[in-house]
Amino acid sequence: GTSYHGNARVASIFLVLADRKLKEGGVLAVVMPLSLLSGEAWTRSRAMLAWKYTDIVVLTIAGANSEEMSFSADTGMGECLLVASKAKIGSMVGKEIKPASDRATFVILNERPASQLLGATAARQISLLIDSGNLRCIEEGPVGGTSIYFGDEVIGQALSAPVTLSGAWNPTRVADLALAQSAYQLGSEGRLWLPSMSKGSAVKLPITTVDKIATVGPYHADIDGLTQTRSIRGPFARIALAVNHVPTYPILWEHDACRERTIAFEADFEGAPRQGNDEFEQEQVDHKVSAILETASHCHYNKDFRFNSQSTAMQYTQTLTIGGHAWPSLKLASKDQEKVLVLWGNTSLGILLYWYHSNKQQGGRGRIVLTSVIQLPVLDVGKLSKEQVNCAVKLFDDFKKRPLRTINEIDQDEVRAELDNRFCTEVLGVSASITHPEGPLALLRHKLAKEPSIRGGKGSEDEGSSSDDEESTED
Repeated sequence: GTSYHGNARVASIFLVLADRKLKEGGVLAVVMPLSLLSGEAWTRSRAMLAWKYTDIVVLTIAGANSEEMSFSADTGMGECLLVASKAKIGSMVGKEIKPASDRATFVILNERPASQLLGATAARQISLLIDSGNLRCIEEGPVGGTSIYFGDEVIGQALSAPVTLSGAWNPTRVADLALAQSAYQLGSEGRLWLPSMSKGSAVKLPITTVDKIATVGPYHADIDGLTQTRSIRGPFARIALAVNHVPTYPILWEHDACRERTIAFEADFEGAPRQGNDEFEQEQVDHKVSAILETASHCHYNKDFRFNSQSTAMQYTQTLTIGGHAWPSLKLASKDQEKVLVLWGNTSLGILLYWYHSNKQQGGRGRIVLTSVIQLPVLDVGKLSKEQVNCAVKLFDDFKKRPLRTINEIDQDEVRAELDNRFCTEVLGVSASITHPEGPLALLRHKLAKEPSIRGGKGSEDEGSSSDDEESTED
């Protein structure tokens, strides 16, 4: 009956205990895992905070690697600092019961304060900005946040943004808040409004969420997993795909950064249907095989995107393929629509939305699990005309084997720049002034490439890596 969740582990218990110990008007101040702000297992925790707390302030650090983006000395993972006041009962009742908060102040520091003086100076500025109401809002368009100074040096930015009971709380770990404002405009308002563009030159685009246009494939353990008692959970035993072998049940399972430079590549495993121990179990296996096969698609999304070593957010398999651990399937109404979505997902606009909405708890990595990808904003391919779809399919065929650079090098990627240009102008009908080599879309790529959460600790030992246990609990 509390907001505790097993996959959020003991940290969510600390939040429950802190809430119990506070009286009305008391102040909550806790350091929490960064996944509090976007993880599916933390949904009830965010709902509890929105219902019961006011004056919510969320601080994150834009640092590149694990050591730089935590407030604690030894956790080695992204963290947030949460400060909020417990609402009085009287503020939560009336003719209509509403959450205590529908907005919060988001602060992104460039790095962890190196001294108490620097931390105290930042804290005082944040308090004064909130009290004065002189904070930039995420809805304002790509103008950036309100700067926080230490002397003449900008040490971070602050921004007011909405918080919801069910969705993720953004922005987090965004060094350049103009990117957050552009992502908000694109994802929430369906408006292409990039840094350096005036409001009058913004372009309306058909944007929806994944769940409105696609069916998301199964959790990987439902494909090849066993239960704790070693009975059959997933109907397949997974076998590495042999050279020159045509699989009956192809599965796309693992990451291979070299293979994933292009937006089209094929399965790396095949599924061998398991044999049940008796007639009843065999019937269950056969039913599961049919159900899993129904989810096979050409379109797959990158669940665990290493921005500093991988190039593609979505990819396409020529053969209907079961989506696995690293590449779950997204099944759309047609093969052509799947091609269009893959193409969109790998434009700089698709990358912006993926990065912004992902859980950036580890350096150089963004993660969107199955239960969260349904709310990822994407191009509404079902709203495109037949001519637009045909044009996009032709573009897909032109680009499907052309290698892309990693996302931390997106500003140097000539293929991605050409893809952006042609997709925006030929498919979406965007003005060529936006896709000009020195225009807003080029500026977007330069800004993305400089984001610490995209660059990550490339070259360092941790490089944003995590164990399989950490990955599975986040699901």
